[in-house]
Amino acid sequence: MNVAAICTRLPEKISGDITVLSAAKQMLENEVGTLVITDEDGLPEGILTDRDIVLRCVAEGLRAEKTTVARVMTTDVHTVHEGAAAEAALEEMADKEVRRLVVVNDAGRVVGIVALDDFLEGIAEATADVGRLLRRQVQV
Repeated sequence: MNVAAICTRLPEKISGDITVLSAAKQMLENEVGTLVITDEDGLPEGILTDRDIVLRCVAEGLRAEKTTVARVMTTDVHTVHEGAAAEAALEEMADKEVRRLVVVNDAGRVVGIVALDDFLEGIAEATADVGRLLRRQVQV
């Protein structure tokens, strides 16, 4: 299984010059806790998580309607190619001690994000498939 099969395709990318308030509203609308910030060519510049907003904006007393995403985003972006094996992505997460990787295509443009939860969901689905197969075999 490769990363493309389990990653979340991003509905939209954002620019670092929008406000934290606008980004938070996008998170709410899309029911996500992470946004990927890209440049005009679609290359990754940073990641903004709900935790970044709390710790780097709210806790610092910054005004979300005035503060840009670029000021509070995480700029150390770890990426994985969409064609990489899921196991390689897990190893990268473990090596870098991160819970998510930005998924990129051959041109290095952002196409999605893969999180540790995506792997857990995949394992749960595979386990359910094995259970169904075993039940069918017992019935035969």
